[in-house]
Amino acid sequence: MSLDITTKTKLTIKPISISFNTLNLNEVDSIALLESQSSDHPWSKNQLSESIKNQNNGAYSLSLDGQIIGFVIATPAVDTADILNIGINPKYQKKGYGKSLFIYLIKELKYRIIKIILLEVSESNIQAIKFYLRLGFEKISVRKNYYMKNSNQLSERDDGIIMRLEI
Repeated sequence: MSLDITTKTKLTIKPISISFNTLNLNEVDSIALLESQSSDHPWSKNQLSESIKNQNNGAYSLSLDGQIIGFVIATPAVDTADILNIGINPKYQKKGYGKSLFIYLIKELKYRIIKIILLEVSESNIQAIKFYLRLGFEKISVRKNYYMKNSNQLSERDDGIIMRLEI
């Protein structure tokens, strides 16, 4: 005798809400916490505040269900913009959120007639370099001994890789 058991389950879909917003000073604590989680050399609250206060900068957040999970700060000059800082909560990395944030940034920079985005990344940050290459950035230059490897060994330094993207 065999017994067949059939179960029916309902597909459960949990809607998520993603939003992009201009950063404001009320969010500095959230951004500083995210920065400390996602960076080996995090910016201070003061550095973040000054960058957000600078009205020339483009400073944007990515929120998931009302919680900030990423941010980017860029400074435009004529037809070029430099990425000053970017961070995604490590829990949400490699899930497309960083790419979404960059697409949003590119859209915002195009409104400002920006044609080129530049950034700099430590040569030891392989994950970030791969991410930027997937977005279409190309390596254009190297700054020798630009980044400290860690704060305990001030003499140990990494090269900075300068990357460029035409938009």
